[in-house]
Amino acid sequence: EDDDDDDEDDDEDDDAVKEETKQAYDKVGETAHLEGNLKRAHAIMNYLGYTREEIDAAGKDAYNYQGVGNPFRNAGIQKGDVVLDVGCGLGIDSFVASHHAGPNGRVVGVDVSHKQVEHAQHRADLRNANVRFACADMERELPLPDECVDVVISNGAFCLAPNKERALAEIYRVLKPGGRIAICTTTTIQPQQSMEHFEWPICIQMFAAKDTLAPMCEKLGYENVVIDDSDSTMTYELKEEELTLNPNRNRIHNKQDEEANYKHLESVDMDQLCERVCIVATKPKTQTSASE
Repeated sequence: EDDDDDDEDDDEDDDAVKEETKQAYDKVGETAHLEGNLKRAHAIMNYLGYTREEIDAAGKDAYNYQGVGNPFRNAGIQKGDVVLDVGCGLGIDSFVASHHAGPNGRVVGVDVSHKQVEHAQHRADLRNANVRFACADMERELPLPDECVDVVISNGAFCLAPNKERALAEIYRVLKPGGRIAICTTTTIQPQQSMEHFEWPICIQMFAAKDTLAPMCEKLGYENVVIDDSDSTMTYELKEEELTLNPNRNRIHNKQDEEANYKHLESVDMDQLCERVCIVATKPKTQTSASE
């Protein structure tokens, strides 16, 4: 009985975090139509290993890029594939995925933010892209039937999923046998408790410990699990012309927030605390029943 109460409390806490995340990204979605700094976006995407072809596929939408890595290095999207972009944000990776999947492929992007989904769908319609966007919680209600997706990509949103095992289980449900995942996320590589005199932003509080991810995937039935940490550093220096931001565009952390809430973190070497990784795995081609 006490365990049930604890689970309910955890769910309430998780829902509160999700609502905070949704509201923050809804604000971003409200101003996503305003032009951003394309040079900045291209520099970041280039640093993360996006090809020229992929950056061109993003087009002018690239200034709404929100990722922490490059899932396409591991996704292996083929022409005709059905692709799910979990936590699609403003749709940039979904448009790149659509380019890889071709006219006979299909891409579905899901996100908790109604405003971001609304913007992404509007852009998809204008681009005549074979992409559809929907609001959904990756842990509970992916709007897809069982075993219908060839590839699942995600780029940053997994960081903010309170219950990562539940999210991975829901992703596993919609994957076809033999389907694969490429989930870019940020992890912790040392316990935050070891630096508990700091007040951590909610996003860092939600990061999974890197060494928990492979066992979590394997427990759920994934195979060929690799935690790709080949591009893991947390810092990147932008050039002067790449620093300019449109002040009318809403951001998750504006300058005032950063100065007020995160100035105390300037002394922390984030590369000693966190790593960016890509969770790569496949769903077995043949399923064994629990009785076997």
